[in-house]
Amino acid sequence: MNTKITKNNLGISILEVIVAMMIIALGLVGVLSLVIQNVKAQYINKNVLIASGLAGEGLELVRNVRDLNWLTVGNWKKDIVGDGDYIIDYGGRASINKAVDSLNEAGARLYTDSNGFYTHLSAGNAPTNFYRLITVIDNTDYLDIKCVIRWQEGTQNHDYTVETYLYNWR
Repeated sequence: MNTKITKNNLGISILEVIVAMMIIALGLVGVLSLVIQNVKAQYINKNVLIASGLAGEGLELVRNVRDLNWLTVGNWKKDIVGDGDYIIDYGGRASINKAVDSLNEAGARLYTDSNGFYTHLSAGNAPTNFYRLITVIDNTDYLDIKCVIRWQEGTQNHDYTVETYLYNWR
């Protein structure tokens, strides 16, 4: 008896198609989650970079006041002496505001002006997510200067702090 078995190799089964689609879907889910994590990390890193620049700028503004004091009045601690919290902008000694004593106060909030520069002046300027407060501790021979930048992402507060010492080395 001669029996012929014929094979039907005309295409792929529905089960093979489903398995292939599941493998592709799993790969795409992995790639998509990686993209989402990278976007979040980029946003956080952007804010950390801005905060580090604002903190360094705060220290440089206080250093500039000290240097200006050496050149004009002879007292290197004028207007920055005494323990306390301050805000300062590019106006030199005239822009030091000692009335602000908390990062959560509206006076510590930073705004951007029409040129894209950060300032504490709210009139006509766009509010940002950042707050800056400078703390000065007078240690007789030197000043301990600390600048704290705070911003909020969602419901979580982030702080970036830099610190330096200013001496009367002149």
